[in-house]
Amino acid sequence: MSTPPHYTISMRPNEHDIQDLFVEKDGNLAIAKGPEAVAHHVRWRLMTFEREWFLDARAGVRWLDDIMGHRFNPTLAEAMIKNEVLDTPGVTGINALSISHDKGRRDLMIRGMDVATEYDDQSVWIANLGIMT
Repeated sequence: MSTPPHYTISMRPNEHDIQDLFVEKDGNLAIAKGPEAVAHHVRWRLMTFEREWFLDARAGVRWLDDIMGHRFNPTLAEAMIKNEVLDTPGVTGINALSISHDKGRRDLMIRGMDVATEYDDQSVWIANLGIMT
């Protein structure tokens, strides 16, 4: 049984470098499909803090409770990121992952991540995803 194709509302950085909705030249809302949609889902999952979404307080990553509220543990941070990414529909694996932590800014940065998708072995590159508390 084949899996249904992935679709989502497309996002791109606005003038403040924040992911935002955009419209196509014809005025229609932009839609991401296939591997691009999977990449959007990965970004959204990683950017959502646990208890942030009022419809499901369990959704999201425990950034504050397990990562940013304690002494930084890179092994735990990487494991949590990998678990969240691998639990995303359409993801088949993680080929590469690079993270960094800035204690002074309380910032965790996913510098780059190569995510394998179910689309004919097409992978997507996700870079410069910052998690700040």
